[in-house]
Amino acid sequence: PDIYPGNCWAFKGSLGYLVVRLSMKIYPTSFAVEHIPKTLSPTGNISSAPRNFTVYGLDDEYQKEGKLLGQYVYDQGGEALQIFPVMV
Repeated sequence: PDIYPGNCWAFKGSLGYLVVRLSMKIYPTSFAVEHIPKTLSPTGNISSAPRNFTVYGLDDEYQKEGKLLGQYVYDQGGEALQIFPVMV
């Protein structure tokens, strides 16, 4: 609903899936992930930040297996906004 810490796409546990359906077909060249920095975290840590994640391209949201676009690691010690190029 807003940009304040804690109001985000939270996943229960250590695994989660997100499907984003677009209005038209695209060919992405990169992906961005942003998480609050440690300095803005009320607890002083960002253990809830994503770490390892994989991105697939799908023709539709019901497709069982998509095309692997890359496997990435979010650096919790790095910048809040991190950009990852498509690897495949």
